[in-house]
Amino acid sequence: MQHPAILEAAVIGKVDADGLTKTKAFIVLKAGQSLTEEEVKAFVKERLAPYKYPRFIQFVTELPKTATGKIQRFRLRDLENKKA
Repeated sequence: MQHPAILEAAVIGKVDADGLTKTKAFIVLKAGQSLTEEEVKAFVKERLAPYKYPRFIQFVTELPKTATGKIQRFRLRDLENKKA
C-alpha cells in the first residue's frame, strides 16, 4: 500500500499448479490511477525480499469488508476457490 497509486490491498495464499502455496494480492487503485502487474511486482521487490513478492495479482474495484471496515479475507479465498 506504499505505492502512490494503490488505495488498499489484501494478500491471501493461492495454491499453484505444482501444489505450492504462493501469495496473491488483490489491489484497489486510487481513482484515476493505473498500474500493471509488473509494476507492482517490481515495486514490492525493491522493498521486500525478492521471494516475498506476490506471484499473482488481481485488480479489483473494492475489497469485501465487515461493517467495521475489516477486510474479509475468507471471502477473497472463496472467490479464488470458485475460479479454480
